[in-house]
Amino acid sequence: MGEAVLAIRLRSLGDVVLTTPALRALKRGHPDASVEVVTERRYASLLEGLPEIARVWPLDRTASSTLALIRQLRRRRFGLAVDFFGNPRSALITAASGARHRAGYDVRGRRVCYQTRVPRAAAMHPPRREYSAVAHLRLACAVGGVSDGIEARVAVGAAREAEADRLLASSGIGDPRACVGLVPAGSWMTKTWPHAHASVLARRLMASGYPVLVISGPGESRVVERVRRLAPGVAILPPCDVGALAAVIRRIGALVGTDSGPRHLAAALGVPTFAWFGPTHPDTWNPPGDLHGFIRTDLPCRGCDRTRCPHWNCMPGLSPESVSSRVLLHLERHGQASALGPAARA
Repeated sequence: MGEAVLAIRLRSLGDVVLTTPALRALKRGHPDASVEVVTERRYASLLEGLPEIARVWPLDRTASSTLALIRQLRRRRFGLAVDFFGNPRSALITAASGARHRAGYDVRGRRVCYQTRVPRAAAMHPPRREYSAVAHLRLACAVGGVSDGIEARVAVGAAREAEADRLLASSGIGDPRACVGLVPAGSWMTKTWPHAHASVLARRLMASGYPVLVISGPGESRVVERVRRLAPGVAILPPCDVGALAAVIRRIGALVGTDSGPRHLAAALGVPTFAWFGPTHPDTWNPPGDLHGFIRTDLPCRGCDRTRCPHWNCMPGLSPESVSSRVLLHLERHGQASALGPAARA
């Protein structure tokens, strides 16, 4: 057995999913090593069960949890630690892990924690940008990783299957593969489509024969309630953990909505998706392949990555009529044909 390799990716949902190609690369490049991952507890179930991962170290967002984890990691005596996050806490964990060699992104204030450093983003000819999963692969390959592609993959535990059935039944969804998941909210306000616009899309989808399942995260209940009021007839997914969410998404026919973690989860599970982009850039965040369509604002300031904006007219400027037409066309072309589409349901 070779030396153990530690990978660190604390959060968030989409970023954890997009790190999985780099985790595979680490295992391919260090086939005799035990590849182990530190992530926040809520995401651990997505990585447990992946064949390349020997162990997941779950972490809570407390100082005591961080210190306890560091003590455990030091006893493990890792040969290599790779920080795929690069925030102060992950850099501290990497530096204090006791690993003989440490790698991470070359960012101010954290680069001192690593012997091997790579740029956070590769230099590309504007306006092109690097896909997020590729950035993680660059870092993995800098320490001996061997890529097998940029396809993200996650694990769905068997125990989650029955829970997904219960959640869908309680939502009133009889045939999950015939329905479209809608993610109306985003982690940033600036990349969230106006609720009224999302509600128009929901009504258009239902009028076209697609049941709509609204999917939300913690703190997004107000958004869900507004969509429910403006689009009567939508189903609402009850609150659930990330593992159950993955099991639910794997069952549905397609997922549309904000550039978000659930969308990356859907892509990793082979579910067709469609998203709208304003301040975030599709080069960085749109999953590759024809299954994953998008529409973006044509404003010159698009792709600014601002979480706050003094004018914020990029997302409101994406009309619900044009987005709905594009979404319906995408579902007709790429929705899971066994269940989606008016012709299939006739």
